[in-house]
Amino acid sequence: MVKKILSIIVVLILFSCLISSAVAEKSSNVTASLSEAKKEVTPAGVCDQPYALCDTAYCVPSQDDPSKVICSCSVEKGPSIGAKNCSSWAPIGMYKNEDGQWMIKAGYAVGQITSTYSFHNAAPVDGREIDAANTSSDYTGDVYLKTIQNGTWADCWTKPCSVLPQDITADVNTERKASDNAVCNCGLVVNSSEWYIGVNGVEKCENASVGHDYIISGADPKTTDGGMKMLAKYIKDHPGSDPTQQYMMGYCENCTTSANSTS
Repeated sequence: MVKKILSIIVVLILFSCLISSAVAEKSSNVTASLSEAKKEVTPAGVCDQPYALCDTAYCVPSQDDPSKVICSCSVEKGPSIGAKNCSSWAPIGMYKNEDGQWMIKAGYAVGQITSTYSFHNAAPVDGREIDAANTSSDYTGDVYLKTIQNGTWADCWTKPCSVLPQDITADVNTERKASDNAVCNCGLVVNSSEWYIGVNGVEKCENASVGHDYIISGADPKTTDGGMKMLAKYIKDHPGSDPTQQYMMGYCENCTTSANSTS
C-alpha cells in the first residue's frame, strides 16, 4: 500500500511539472486561508456536467506556491455539488465522445475542469441503501467520511484542475484522448480543528494515522454536511441522472457490514 501511494505521489509531481510547461498562463484562483477554510460556505447548487472528484486524493506541495498543493483527482461526469454557478464549472477544451472516452479538443494543450463533490464512490449505508433499480449491478463504491482532528489537509473544493492528453507528444492541433485523472491546484490548510477526509473501506476508518501521514484532500464539516443534503435531494428527485451514485455518503462513525455490499 505504501509503495502504491509513493508511486502516485511521484507520478503526481511529474504530472504537475508537465502541466506547468503546457499551460503558460497561471490560474488566478486565490488559495483559501485557514480562516476561509473554517468559515461556513453555502453551496450554490448541483450541476450535471464533467468535474474532478478529489474525495480520496493524495497531494504534494506546489513547487511555485507554498500555500498550495497539487492533487491527483479522477475525471467524472454527472451531478455534483459546488459553490459556483454551473456556467463557471463548464469544462474548457475537452468533451466525452460517443464511446465514453474523454477527449482534448484540437488547439488546446490541456483540458480544464473544476473540482466539486459527489457520492460517486460512496459506500452503501444502512437505511440509505443504493436503489438497485437505478444503480448498475457492478457498483463497488467503498468511500466513507472520516473525521480528523488537527493536522494539515488540502482544500480542493471548486478549485481549478487541468487534464493532460494521454500522449503528451501528440500534435496539439489534433483531438487527443485525455488522461483519466486531473491535476488540481488546491489550497493548503494547516492546523484546522476538525475536518473530513474520504477513506476507502472500513479498515481505514480505524487507522488513527490516516490523514496525518500524507497531505490528503479534505473538507470543512459544515460545508460538506450542507452540500450532501442538497446533493442527496437532487439525486432522489432525479433518479435517472446518475445511476453510479447512491443517495448519501456514509460516515466512519456509523460503519457497518454493509461496507462490503453491492447492489
